[in-house]
Amino acid sequence: MPKIVMASALLLITAAAGCARPEPPFEPPNVVLITIDALRPDYLSYAGHPSRTSPNLDVLARDGVVFSQALTSFPGTSPAMPSLMTGLFPSFEGVDKWVKTTRHGFNDFESPEERDRRGLSSNLRMLAEILNDHGYTTVGFNTNPNLSAHANFDQGFDVYEEFEKYNHRQHRTRDHRLIGNYPPAGVVMKRVLERMDDPVDGPVFFWMHFMDPHSPYLPPQRHARAFPHNYSSHSDLEINEAVYHLLYSQSGSAKRAARYPSPEDLGIEGEVFIDHVRGLYEAEIRFCDAQLRRLFRRLDSDPAWQNTLVVVTADHGEEFLDHGFVIHHVLSGLAEELIRIPLIVKLPKGTPSGVTIDELVRIIDIAPTVLDYAGLGNEASHMDGTSVRPLIEGREAPARTAFYSTIDYGIVRTAKWKYRLLKHPGDSGEPRERLFDIVADPLEEHDLAGDHPELLAELGERYEAFAQHLRTRAAPPGTADAPSGGELDAEELERLEALGYVAD
Repeated sequence: MPKIVMASALLLITAAAGCARPEPPFEPPNVVLITIDALRPDYLSYAGHPSRTSPNLDVLARDGVVFSQALTSFPGTSPAMPSLMTGLFPSFEGVDKWVKTTRHGFNDFESPEERDRRGLSSNLRMLAEILNDHGYTTVGFNTNPNLSAHANFDQGFDVYEEFEKYNHRQHRTRDHRLIGNYPPAGVVMKRVLERMDDPVDGPVFFWMHFMDPHSPYLPPQRHARAFPHNYSSHSDLEINEAVYHLLYSQSGSAKRAARYPSPEDLGIEGEVFIDHVRGLYEAEIRFCDAQLRRLFRRLDSDPAWQNTLVVVTADHGEEFLDHGFVIHHVLSGLAEELIRIPLIVKLPKGTPSGVTIDELVRIIDIAPTVLDYAGLGNEASHMDGTSVRPLIEGREAPARTAFYSTIDYGIVRTAKWKYRLLKHPGDSGEPRERLFDIVADPLEEHDLAGDHPELLAELGERYEAFAQHLRTRAAPPGTADAPSGGELDAEELERLEALGYVAD
């Protein structure tokens, strides 16, 4: 296949000798956005993890800018990824049930025709749409059924790869429901590199979503014992079955939980069990990282891709019994291991590099940042997020605050404090308002609400102002066309369930 042909900036030649050479016109960069599902930043070696889980991301971090305090907007893919792509906070104000038509958190944008459908409103303005409207060729590689074209997540993409043939083949040939529920990173990367050879005139936006290391944690055999852990005598598949027993038990789905043995059924002690799980998770990260090396080498070596902004992040974190639960959920009130995400930005010109920024930033700041570097910063004026470019360039910027609207909790997270409002306390015995010094107490074990009444009141007022903003925002005037995607078929529903998403 011929290589991609990028539109180069025209050189302005001075008309007379001795005239100063003008600055060349702005050349919009290509954008490569990489999202890695369920990736905890504290499991990456560049962030201090003791095992060398991410050698290629380590190199990218060395050559780019690392944000050490990046936060998602929800510990689940369905709200977090639309939030990333729109620069908006998801909202669960007024929502009392987590079902297929409410789970994405953007119901307030829906037109009447869309309200009974699963998926995002066409009224949402997505990053790919904005870039596409300004001359970018947009290509998406999706591996998560929550982000399928059926969910209307493909808005603005010229090409939206979903690996249907691979998924269908795996569905027919696998011998266990937890095997082959998403295309692995190697399959995705092969298609990405092929697409990079397609001829395109103008800048390109590539988004790729990798499901490694999302559960089930079944890395390729060559990676499965990459790191020293106290592995049990049980197979990796049996360990994952026990994880799913715990997952469905904690979500209240006894019928689904009964399909799988518990750790006790397998005769595994708790510490051995979770250490085995952690080893598999780390191996999944290492496998995904190895595939990313293929992409990074291409970006570094191909002149057509030298002018490229690279962003690597995740939709949310993951829990390994840190607070008594597994995978990702809302049960612990959005604990830190679930809302902390990695964020690496490598600039088109490669400078600055090797910089770590410790200020709090949010997943909603990614779309405004991409637009800023693409010369389209004015297109982010309606977004809740703001560009992190001033931080990268060492300029003053207001401190950011992360807000969380959930069905049960309202949360305000600053760089130091975490305020939690229990919306429906009932007879639970849990305090309605709690306050944690998240720097000194990242596991949120010491409620300091009684020690700081003025701060508690201030953060409570800030949450109410945020909630009011969510309650009053609405779709733009006019009625958008309803999503074109149909309902999920049985195969895709099974993929969702095998990923731990309980259908309503």
